Amino acid sequence: MKTPDARPDWMRHVRPESLRAVFDHLPGVMFFAKDLAGRFTMANLAFARRCGFPDEASLLGKTDADIFPAELAAAFKKKDLQICQTGQPLPRIIELFPNADGEHVWYETTKVPLFDEAGRACGVCGTVRSYEGTKALLEPFLQVEAAAEFIKDNLSTSLNIAKLAKLTGMSVRQFERKFHKAYQVSPRGYLVRMRVAAATDLLRTTGLRPSEIAHQTGFYDASDFSRQFRRAMKVSPTEFRRNLKV
Repeated sequence: MKTPDARPDWMRHVRPESLRAVFDHLPGVMFFAKDLAGRFTMANLAFARRCGFPDEASLLGKTDADIFPAELAAAFKKKDLQICQTGQPLPRIIELFPNADGEHVWYETTKVPLFDEAGRACGVCGTVRSYEGTKALLEPFLQVEAAAEFIKDNLSTSLNIAKLAKLTGMSVRQFERKFHKAYQVSPRGYLVRMRVAAATDLLRTTGLRPSEIAHQTGFYDASDFSRQFRRAMKVSPTEFRRNLKV
């Protein structure tokens, strides 16, 4: 019997500001929403302060024209109208936006349309991130990307830290420090996570026995697989597969 979809009813009861709150905890990300008239209806604290206001409440009801120079406000409005008319998002726009000192520098903006219950566009929302800041956030990952990709592609291979460090052009000590900075875990811990992730996919999509999955994903044996899987997922492989059928 098909389970009733409770999501529409749930969505009607969710307070929008409780979803917006997640943006207050994303470093370097500014968030906003506007209605069709271009009035700000929602923003995180970072965006409000960048616009010169002490909090979100002080910003609400204002338009771009109230805050930004005419040429910037006109450019923002043009893109907003395009999004509302087409119903299509505009991802990763590189455009000028004032920085903390009021200087116009390049930022990366993503805007998506908002729709009402009738499916009509009723506004836009988006995120703004410093272009330079985005590159800075990605830099730790880019420095060790070759090693991370090698680990993911060779789950059954024993970990060789010296070889991984060589792939990145770093010393072993520097590599281990940079890798931990990027992924908040050691290379060995990352390997276990990737093995568990691969095993999870096999449990979900195949009927392979745990011993077979252990062999395919690089665990020592079924016992090692079960122990590492339970540590990461808080259930055994058998329980995980059983729960999929509930």
